[in-house]
Amino acid sequence: MKKNTGCGNGHNSCPPMPVSDVAKSRSIGCEINDRPLSGYERTVILDELRLSIPTEAEIKLPSYAREIKEIRKNVHLTQCKVVQEIEDANDVTLFVEGYVHKNIQYAESSNGWVRDYSVNVPFRCYEPLNLRRSATTPLGSSKNSSTNELRELASNGMEADRCNFGSQTFENYNEPIHCKLISSRVDQWDITNNFDNWGRFNEITEKMKVRLDITLTQKQQQP
Repeated sequence: MKKNTGCGNGHNSCPPMPVSDVAKSRSIGCEINDRPLSGYERTVILDELRLSIPTEAEIKLPSYAREIKEIRKNVHLTQCKVVQEIEDANDVTLFVEGYVHKNIQYAESSNGWVRDYSVNVPFRCYEPLNLRRSATTPLGSSKNSSTNELRELASNGMEADRCNFGSQTFENYNEPIHCKLISSRVDQWDITNNFDNWGRFNEITEKMKVRLDITLTQKQQQP
C-alpha cells in the first residue's frame, strides 16, 4: 500500500518529502556576486494584542454532583497564524484556536469522595486587523515550468522545436509572522442544570470570556 505523505497525515507539522530518484548531473564552476548588503537582522515587534473571546459550553459530569469543590483551568493554543494581504502587508487576518483545559473536582454526597473530571472547552477567534508596525511585504513565487516557458524556432522555420525548450522559475522565501502567547485570563460564570430528586446535578452551563495577550513578531533585515 502506498504511504500517504501528504500534509496533515496525522502529523503536527509538515511531513518530509517522499524519497525520489537521483538524476546524474554535472556542475562546472560557480560564480559568486555581491548582493546589496543589509546592516543587521533583528526581531521586530509588529503588534501587541489583547483578545477577548466569549465562549459558552455545556458540560455533562459523569455522575451527579452535590457541589463543585474546585475548578482548575489552563489555557492551551492549538493554532495562532497570521495571513498577510498581498496588496498591503500590514492588513492581516489573525487565526487563533485553542481550548481551556478544566479539571473539575466535585462531591457526590455530603460524606462521599471528591471526584475528578477533566474536559477541554474549545474556543476560536478569526479577525482581520491592521498592524501598528510595518511587516515585510510578501513576495510571490513561480514554480510551474509552463508559466515562463521558453521555446525555440524549429529548423524548418514554421513551428516551435518540440525537442528543445526551457523555462524560468523562482521562489521567494518570506519570513513568517510569529505569534507568542504572553498571558491569559479566564472569567467564567457557572450555571448548574438537570437536578435529580436529591437536589444533585450533572450538567453545567459555562459562560466564559477568554482573554489572551499575544505578541506578533517578524525577523527583518535593517539597513
